[in-house]
Amino acid sequence: MVIAQSYEKLSANKGKVIFIDVRTPKEYREAHIPGAVNIPVFSDKDREVVGTIYKQEGKRNAIKEALKIVGPKVLDLYLQFEECHKGKNRMVIYCARGGMRSSAVTALMKELSLPLIKLENGYKGYRQYINDNLPVLVKKFQFVTLYGKTGSGKTDILKRLKNEGYDILDLEACANNRGSLLGDIGLGEKYSQKYFESLVFESLTNAESNIVITEGESRRIGNIVMPPYLYEVLINSRKLYIETSLERRTEIIKKEYLKDDVSKEEIISSIERLRKYINGKQIEEFVNGVKNEDYDKVIKDLMIKYYDKAYSSKGKTYERVFNNDDEDKCVKELTEYIFSEK
Repeated sequence: MVIAQSYEKLSANKGKVIFIDVRTPKEYREAHIPGAVNIPVFSDKDREVVGTIYKQEGKRNAIKEALKIVGPKVLDLYLQFEECHKGKNRMVIYCARGGMRSSAVTALMKELSLPLIKLENGYKGYRQYINDNLPVLVKKFQFVTLYGKTGSGKTDILKRLKNEGYDILDLEACANNRGSLLGDIGLGEKYSQKYFESLVFESLTNAESNIVITEGESRRIGNIVMPPYLYEVLINSRKLYIETSLERRTEIIKKEYLKDDVSKEEIISSIERLRKYINGKQIEEFVNGVKNEDYDKVIKDLMIKYYDKAYSSKGKTYERVFNNDDEDKCVKELTEYIFSEK
């Protein structure tokens, strides 16, 4: 008998559960339960073939094709599930809707003495849980939002705060984008809207206090759009401003963007996207600066002529301004102020 449980019930013992996503690599890349392991029953091509047969020839022939594909993979699948079972109390399998893929694998592995549970309604059921609960969850916290010009070190401050045990919500990490037109340089594949929301939910469910520190963002972070309920909460949060000198901002941006695996071509390609906002002559100057590795000048000019104007924080009222030319001092003053008895 295949046992199916809801995500809500399973999440109560999340530390003792490993989620296994048996969907295709493409489905998994688009969005998955954070921390889930992908053990695909079908490759992307396999699923396409089975789906085509299902539409053209019916369910029975599709099942025969599926068995033909999966049969030679059974040993490999078993070994992967066995490896996942080490040190874990429960393995929970899910596919798109809790249908044939997860049911068949769960039944097969149980026959081979591996204890598996199926996620009720699959990834669709999990998404419904997030859609129902994330809007409620965000209202349970008092958010403190850090604002400041591009390169002011807000993300580094959040990382420091997290390492020191404070609860944070790193929206840029959840979006895999630094929150600007050049914000995806060196970060690889874009995250989907669904995965962003899952990571936000995960971050907040792991919070241990009712105060969460985050960074001020536009509603759009790269290809991600903050849900209205989240954006509204942040707009109405406590706001603090981080002031940082131009020289230090330049160093912070160089450290963040100019990593070993980032090519000049990738930087230039991103700069080209600014043509609709900056005149062609200026773009050419930026491009030539990158080619000549005159990064300090390119970064300063981009901040002064574009970023500081485009991402202005005017119109907002801040409780207090903190100087970040000394990060240790800034973090200390921030935490003392945020958590002081008033």
